[in-house]
Amino acid sequence: MHRLLSVTPPSSLVDSKVTIRATGLEANSFVTIRSVSKQEMPSGVVKYEGHAHYIADSTGVVSVPDQISLGGTYTGAETMGLFWSMRPSPGQRFGVRYIVKDVTKPMIVHLSLHRGHLNTEALQTAEVEATATVKRWYMGQDVERITVRCGRLRGSVFKPKGPGPFPGVIDMFGSVGGLTEFRAAMLASHGLVGYALPYFRYDDLPQHMWDLELEYFMEAVDWLSSQPFVKPGGIGLVGVSLGAQMVLATASHFPDKVKAAVTINGCHVNTMVDLKLNGEALPFLPFDLYNVRPAATEGAQCLFHSYKAIYDINEDDPRIYRIENNRTCQYLFIAGEAEAAWNSCHYAQEAMRRLARHGCHNYQLLRYPDAGHLIEIPYAPVGIMIYSHVAGSVVDHGGTVRGMAKASEDSWPKMVMFLHTHCGRDKPKL
Repeated sequence: MHRLLSVTPPSSLVDSKVTIRATGLEANSFVTIRSVSKQEMPSGVVKYEGHAHYIADSTGVVSVPDQISLGGTYTGAETMGLFWSMRPSPGQRFGVRYIVKDVTKPMIVHLSLHRGHLNTEALQTAEVEATATVKRWYMGQDVERITVRCGRLRGSVFKPKGPGPFPGVIDMFGSVGGLTEFRAAMLASHGLVGYALPYFRYDDLPQHMWDLELEYFMEAVDWLSSQPFVKPGGIGLVGVSLGAQMVLATASHFPDKVKAAVTINGCHVNTMVDLKLNGEALPFLPFDLYNVRPAATEGAQCLFHSYKAIYDINEDDPRIYRIENNRTCQYLFIAGEAEAAWNSCHYAQEAMRRLARHGCHNYQLLRYPDAGHLIEIPYAPVGIMIYSHVAGSVVDHGGTVRGMAKASEDSWPKMVMFLHTHCGRDKPKL
């Protein structure tokens, strides 16, 4: 009997589901389906893989969306489990993170079918019964990329093809620095203008995150707002970790044009960076190196207690972002309750309490019980133990693989809808 492994559709956006089917199997036979993707990094090629154990039905078919995985890198009925459960293959460097550097090329995932229920070690040399390949895109076919070099501004703008105008969003990442484009490209793939804004460790920008000027972010807001393809009426900001802090700082100090702010596991207090405004350093809470502790996973560190001084800060402390200054901005806080990098759920609640104390009701919170720090685009490999430039070591970012996958799957479409609703409104609603 001819065995066949198929993926439908064979090419799609990263955040869309596919159907994987194996046919031509013996009835009730045990099989393993494996997923493999390779990523080119400056240090070399890194391989990621996942696998799942299935039992064919009475007609010799395995339908991944409909049947239960009995083991492997995930269990249960999970349509996209073979994608989000991929992890570094044996022999890869501890702490690597799956992060796409060139969004103009697809993430290619190779699928293979094997007899029996095999583990990761056995799959390295196992005989292949059938194969299939799927292309997963961060940048849709109807999206164009524009390089930004305007004054000191750098980065990339992704926009739907055509004159628009479209809602505009500035997207920022955290202490990794550099230019990260995948989320901005995905935002554009869903009808928004996404400006991937680097702010240090890129091109001729400052090499260190403690050399930042808040005016740089204001200039980015002004520049994006002035583009003819961006809807008038205000733009949105999205940031994760340190990038989320830059979101709150920018929204607080320059409220006129920022009408939507999304913070993903951020903090309501100015921490880590000596951020300057008008040439003067803003007060900040420094990173407490002495409270870095070993994580439960050998070889990793836990940063959770490095900002415990935040619990003692009162509401008048100048290090707290005055987000109530922007009463026409809608705030969306996304937080993982299993965070290990810092207590972002508590920080989000403190930010909302501050808004409420000042008579503001322009906020909402999405919180996820088994999610950690890096809640990203759904159906891509999840990262938990990742190298951190701040700590100079591998850091436990918290959460479970399944919990992170579910948080990404739920929060991503809600965030896209939030940005569509609140960016580019001529008369923002509170």
